[in-house]
Amino acid sequence: MRKAVVMLVLASLCSGCASTKIGEGSLMRRYAGSKQLAQAEEMLAKGDTTGAAKALSAASSGPPVTGVTDEALFRLALLTLKPGAEKPASAQGHQLLRRLGKEFPGSPWTLLAAPLNELINVAEDLRKQNKSLKSANQSLSKEVNALNSNLEQLKHLDLELEKKSR
Repeated sequence: MRKAVVMLVLASLCSGCASTKIGEGSLMRRYAGSKQLAQAEEMLAKGDTTGAAKALSAASSGPPVTGVTDEALFRLALLTLKPGAEKPASAQGHQLLRRLGKEFPGSPWTLLAAPLNELINVAEDLRKQNKSLKSANQSLSKEVNALNSNLEQLKHLDLELEKKSR
């Protein structure tokens, strides 16, 4: 009877709360990631975006932990997007959003990131289209200038012919 109780206790210790689902990471990774995520939130509340980005980067590196890594990726992507006149988002921010969608397709953070990712893609397409239209506009402007020049030359020739015919 005593051996059965000892075996039952050992079996419960080996397979109890310490085990997690596949892909969710160990409890230690989950705890460390959650701690880094909380630190990043505190830093953001204080206005320390550089420190928060470092903490979020640490939380998102390593093996993925559902509920921690996905949130860290989303927050880090928002911090690193840095839109500008030339690009709608930084390459790093866009890459982090794509990584979030790839590694955590069912995450609520992925659902929040999807419209943002789509906006970045549309903005990038519009930027390329704008560049193409500017190039076409420049070539048309050159053609208009050449035609105007030819028209002026024809006017001068016409005036000279008129003078000679008198």
